[in-house]
Amino acid sequence: MTDTGEVRTETANCVAKVTFSHPKGNSLPGQLLRSLANTFTSLSSDDQVRVILLTSNGEKAFCAGASFDELIAIEDERAGLEFFSGFAHVINAMRKCPKPIVCRAQGKVVGGGVGLVSASDYALAHSSASVKLSELA
Repeated sequence: MTDTGEVRTETANCVAKVTFSHPKGNSLPGQLLRSLANTFTSLSSDDQVRVILLTSNGEKAFCAGASFDELIAIEDERAGLEFFSGFAHVINAMRKCPKPIVCRAQGKVVGGGVGLVSASDYALAHSSASVKLSELA
């Protein structure tokens, strides 16, 4: 795994398992958001895929939300627009996907992670899952 995280896709029996990971609680830096958006766009037209399973690595956090390092580095409107557009691109790629997306959430589900769960067609939460919109806390 790199400092910007990674997205892995494995396909078996017409199910594409998309697993994202980042060393900081599966947070979502810009590069990881771009990879997720590109992955959903690509799987949308893959005839070998009928269902997409979205998961993340580890047990403590499904997703810690936005990359705090990138968030505090925003210095102007253009940088802010670019950063937050990354979330919109992922959500839109999921929304436009003609295949059902099933999300498996475990541990903490925060901010942008709530968006990923909400954009899925079905969500399954482990008993360890806790959902939080930190903007509202």
